[in-house]
Amino acid sequence: MKYPTPPWDEATIRRFFTEVPTQLEYSKLLGFKFIDLNSEDMWFDAQWEPDLRVCSPTGAVQGGMVTAMLDDTMSLAAVTVAGFDGVVPTLEMKTSFISPVWPGKLRCRGQVIKKGKQFFFTEGWLWDADGKLLTKSSATCFHKSHEEVKRIRKERGL
Repeated sequence: MKYPTPPWDEATIRRFFTEVPTQLEYSKLLGFKFIDLNSEDMWFDAQWEPDLRVCSPTGAVQGGMVTAMLDDTMSLAAVTVAGFDGVVPTLEMKTSFISPVWPGKLRCRGQVIKKGKQFFFTEGWLWDADGKLLTKSSATCFHKSHEEVKRIRKERGL
């Protein structure tokens, strides 16, 4: 797929996730798979399938790994709303662990609750294969356009 100039429309984002293999190593490790998105309603759904490599001694998925799945899905919701124009790093995040997260197929939704000029307020939920809510999260993200990212990289000699 040739990468179009941002901002991308929903069809382009959908094609990106269905036609381009995941490139990020942590996403591969945690078993990321795109499910669906809706840019108008500002949500992004993903499947995660963590295995024993990311578990604590109890056999449950380690909390930082659970948080990473939620963080990534919420960020994908925000960057989808931004039309994949740049990056949306998380500034702060709160995760509530309701039940242990066991290895296997999980479903996660990230949703933009409020979008400002540069800030996004997001929420995320992680369910097991039976639909039981395991974890929820909220975060504040800051949008930086591709042009801003290019400028910063140039200033730092990257």
